[in-house]
Amino acid sequence: MNRPTWFFAGLFVIALILWQLSPSDKQQQIGTREASKPSFIAEQLYSVSFAEDGQPRYRIYAEQMAYFEQLKNTEFTKPKILVYPAPHQPVWQIDADQATVQQQQLVTLNDNVVIKNLSRGEYIRDLITEKLDIDLQTETMSSDQPVTVYGPSYELYGVGMNGDLANEIVTLLNDIEAVYHNPQQ
Repeated sequence: MNRPTWFFAGLFVIALILWQLSPSDKQQQIGTREASKPSFIAEQLYSVSFAEDGQPRYRIYAEQMAYFEQLKNTEFTKPKILVYPAPHQPVWQIDADQATVQQQQLVTLNDNVVIKNLSRGEYIRDLITEKLDIDLQTETMSSDQPVTVYGPSYELYGVGMNGDLANEIVTLLNDIEAVYHNPQQ
């Protein structure tokens, strides 16, 4: 073999070695698949979080929960959250089709999100949106999606919302429309 043939053969061997040492798509797919597999799954979940004084802060129910250790988040199917800003009596019930919890306090609810005010005679009865973010530590909520608020004699429509669960305050942010109902007496 002449000198140029040896040179190209050497380049071919080096390229082959480098190709074998580089991470393959298959290895990357396995890593991605492992991260997308839950560490464990629970069915018919019920969980209670307590405040320092021993009173419940919130309860979570779900048809299914999947915990992803590598992603450090938890996914819920058909979650229901009861929030207790005051002792002994839940004030808010929040239902959705899906939810994701990060850092055990930041909850993102998606699809058919319904927030019910369980207090009697309150100004806000129900809120409906497609996406809602809740910080369970500060008991605040927000959404950048269209929101519908139902009260005893009105309906409000807007885009975007901020809310304080403890003080039962909800603020619509943009494009607000109101419909007031005057019941016949």
